[in-house]
Amino acid sequence: MPLAAATYPGPYEWFEQGIRRYGFHGINHQYCAQRAAQLLGKNLNSLKLVTCHLGNGCSLAAIREGRSVDTTMGFTPLEGLMMGTRSGSVDPGILTYLMRQRQFSASQLDDALNKKSGLLGISGISSDMRGILAASKNGNDPAKQARAKLALDMYVHRLSSGIGAMVAVLGGVDALIFTAGVGENSPEVRAAVCDSFAFLGVRLGQVKNAQSPLDNDKDKDISAPDAAVRVLVIRAQEDWMIARECWNLVRTQAKA
Repeated sequence: MPLAAATYPGPYEWFEQGIRRYGFHGINHQYCAQRAAQLLGKNLNSLKLVTCHLGNGCSLAAIREGRSVDTTMGFTPLEGLMMGTRSGSVDPGILTYLMRQRQFSASQLDDALNKKSGLLGISGISSDMRGILAASKNGNDPAKQARAKLALDMYVHRLSSGIGAMVAVLGGVDALIFTAGVGENSPEVRAAVCDSFAFLGVRLGQVKNAQSPLDNDKDKDISAPDAAVRVLVIRAQEDWMIARECWNLVRTQAKA
């Protein structure tokens, strides 16, 4: 990534010590970008893409000319989007407050932010989006339903906000890509997010969006025919991408 995106606005000594934004899920973001170019019949270097890796861990990447120019995860996988049990980005002042006023230790903070936050922390029900969606529609327990709906609304809000930031960095977008467990299997989340970007020309085909790629094991363009921005659902293929990269490395070493 460019230094402007990779460097934290703390003391420059942090950067010199290796404290910088690295990002994670890069293997799948790379695969999805290449697969998107195939599906669209375009040269990858000509495309502006936002890839949304949405599973128990979540991250976005802004990809221009085949390279990531920004992402949501940073020095650790904790930065960025709201996730299954991870908080994503929070005001760092909250952490110093908890340490000073509530005597939280480093291990307690780590446990709260990584294991007791996100969908689970807000809903009190589950870290699994399927459980959140079910509870948000179940009126038998209004208190649980309200908590689940809040978790869902926060998830979509933060995801939409992150995608907007990625689009701004790119200066536009040709395709929005959903991948990983939630991205591939939650039509509700995809629809809610895409509704936020109707002003950019994002429009879903309702029937196509309602079908998961796991239904027939195929990647899909789920956009409406006249959509200005394509929306793709691509199965995560990290194991295949790792195998290909290893094969390329072996071939390169053999030629050396």
